[in-house]
Amino acid sequence: MKDSFSRYFPGKGEKMIRNKDRKIAVVYFSLGGNTEYVIQRILETIGDGTAVDVIRLEPVRPYADAGPMKYIKGGAAASLGSRPQLKPYSFDPKKYDAVIVGSPIWAGTIAPPIRTFLLANRIRGKKIGVALCSSSGRADKCFSRIEKYLKKTEIISKLSLVDPAKKKSGGDLYEIRRFVREIMEARG
Repeated sequence: MKDSFSRYFPGKGEKMIRNKDRKIAVVYFSLGGNTEYVIQRILETIGDGTAVDVIRLEPVRPYADAGPMKYIKGGAAASLGSRPQLKPYSFDPKKYDAVIVGSPIWAGTIAPPIRTFLLANRIRGKKIGVALCSSSGRADKCFSRIEKYLKKTEIISKLSLVDPAKKKSGGDLYEIRRFVREIMEARG
């Protein structure tokens, strides 16, 4: 039996589970770059053996991406449950076996564009993976909120990383591989 390290880091000649018949949607919002960094590592881990559609959500009215207004307006929008209008994107949940959602944590909750997406799309009966990035590491509240938006759909894999684009640690890469493996191995 393999130890947990070798399970998530295949040795020479071994590969992650691939399924050419499976289709995955990766839906994310990133402002500061952490979530985008994680999504890129997730896509690298999935590799070319699985069909993946990547959907980057963008609000019609962009958020400030620097200075104090980034935190003041972004935090207020998140705390108040804002649902910003998004630029057009294509997403039909019926086309996918699994959906990966990536979001930064703002003021202890998910970023408003992800809230808009989750409330606008009925994602039921799918394998769901949720990747969250923060500076605090306190993601439990966010996972609970996302579960409420998803109603009766179970999150099969959760990932919470602290400032991954700054740290770029092996531990984070290990967790990303674990996250992807749980999604790829999920049955049903």
